[in-house]
Amino acid sequence: MQKKFLALPFIAVIVLGLIFLSTQIPAVKMSPKNLPTAIVSEDAGEMGQTLVTNLQKQLAKSGVDTLEFKQYQSVSAMKKAMTDKDVYGGIVIPKDFSQQFATLQTPKPTQPIIKTYVNQGANTTVATMMTSALDGIVKQLNAVMSVEILNKMTAAKMTVQPAQVALLQTPIKNEAIIINEVGKLGTAPTAFFQPLWFASILGAVLFYFALTKSIFTSTAQQRKFTLATTAIAIVYALFAGYFITWSTTWMLGYSFESFNTVALFSSLACLAFLFTILATLSWLGMPAMAIFILLMFFGLPLIQLAPEMLPDFYAHYILPWLPMKFLIDGLKDILFFGQDLFNKNAIVLIWLTIIAFIVFILKQLTHKQA
Repeated sequence: MQKKFLALPFIAVIVLGLIFLSTQIPAVKMSPKNLPTAIVSEDAGEMGQTLVTNLQKQLAKSGVDTLEFKQYQSVSAMKKAMTDKDVYGGIVIPKDFSQQFATLQTPKPTQPIIKTYVNQGANTTVATMMTSALDGIVKQLNAVMSVEILNKMTAAKMTVQPAQVALLQTPIKNEAIIINEVGKLGTAPTAFFQPLWFASILGAVLFYFALTKSIFTSTAQQRKFTLATTAIAIVYALFAGYFITWSTTWMLGYSFESFNTVALFSSLACLAFLFTILATLSWLGMPAMAIFILLMFFGLPLIQLAPEMLPDFYAHYILPWLPMKFLIDGLKDILFFGQDLFNKNAIVLIWLTIIAFIVFILKQLTHKQA
């Protein structure tokens, strides 16, 4: 027996080491690919369509699959796609691009502008990558266009005027625009996760023990206690949501446009998590707590990354089912996309609460008091 206890630390190191190292796989294996990127040409001239074609050819020729261009008919359509989080960035060729580009070979040149958009609110990590990638694309275009213009001017035996020199080196100006800006709240959604998750676990465990350790003299008394526990759980979730939201303003310096909206959404998430954990414990007992502790360690790296940055298995089979994903996405909708409390992620959390509550109540109704 003593030999078995001596072996346990070694087994624990192996098991825990493998578990915690496996939680780092998404971050270590991170390989962003096919990030949806909008491209819009408002220019009716020849150069506008030429640029669109060249951009797509350039991307295909490079063999780099970081970006995936999607063409949109207007800037408003592109911005709607950004609001829907369908694209992370975009390139817009303004309507007067061809006209301005033609002046580069004249004594009075006007530098044409390409506008690059970054959807910062969708994912701050991707936004940084997107900014760098779009800037690199414009630099490559400048290099190609510079050589092309100089070759045409040389063939036509045109003299380069002093006003043209700087523009011929960098023919195209990049006007970078941030959409759904995060400001000082970039880390706010993930900051809510751990305290709310721990609050949900703590509440669920305490309510579980209150139900299992209490002795009832009748079924009616048991059901009355269950309903009272449910009411207290709702009050607890509201308290936790408001307290944690207030704590972020005090300790982390966050300032929310609508404090109540953020606090109520956080309370809803806490309630959904609490009933999910409580329902699971009711049916499976305390050993099931390991599931939710592991979910925290596995979930934290995943919710900070975009699906396009994850290995396929995690992106398709793990991330969509993580309950904390709806907390993060819902807070992003409220903080960065101007949505109200009842956004699509809130609806999912409401349904999660209802289903978990029904599962919990079914167990209480089928439980026979000794």
